[in-house]
Amino acid sequence: MNEELRKWIEEHKDLGEMEIEEEDKHSGEVTGRCEICGVRDAKYRCLKCGRAVCASCYWVMFGVCKECISEDMLKKLKKKDMGIDEIR
Repeated sequence: MNEELRKWIEEHKDLGEMEIEEEDKHSGEVTGRCEICGVRDAKYRCLKCGRAVCASCYWVMFGVCKECISEDMLKKLKKKDMGIDEIR
């Protein structure tokens, strides 16, 4: 995990209690297909579970896959005005 992301997580602990595993457990190059959808190439590694996932199955803002993001994180995100309009 890069240092900037670690600092951001420390500053935004109110977004939920995200447990971050030891970096060596989930380190290594991200290759192959997404471990969630199995369709697209994996580009990221979830900080919580360590799965290699594609951009569609990953929350870059939190560093976790869509399976690991908590409802609490999503609720707090919806309450904040991020300057992004919801598309339906």
